[in-house]
Amino acid sequence: MNHRIKSVEVVRYPVLRVTFDDGLSGEYDLSELIEKGSAFALLKDEAYFNTVAVGDHGHTFGWNLDDVGHEIDFCPDATRIHIETQKVEELADRYRLSRSAAE
Repeated sequence: MNHRIKSVEVVRYPVLRVTFDDGLSGEYDLSELIEKGSAFALLKDEAYFNTVAVGDHGHTFGWNLDDVGHEIDFCPDATRIHIETQKVEELADRYRLSRSAAE
């Protein structure tokens, strides 16, 4: 796939808006990861969460990216799959609701 991250911004804690180089954009809610994953414990601090950044050339996004071994980073391809799946599920839900209302 090789999609790159164009930008990432905090929408509201703990939700990010991730935008890719081809214009696809979506929200990524990190609630479950933060709640369940000890690797994401630092993200419980909202001020730290707000320091999210895009890595060099859009190959990653995350926190503390310059401190190798201590960074929290995300793969653009896995993030894109998550956002695309979320969009398809939302469209399917809307379709089901519109079909139920029409019957």
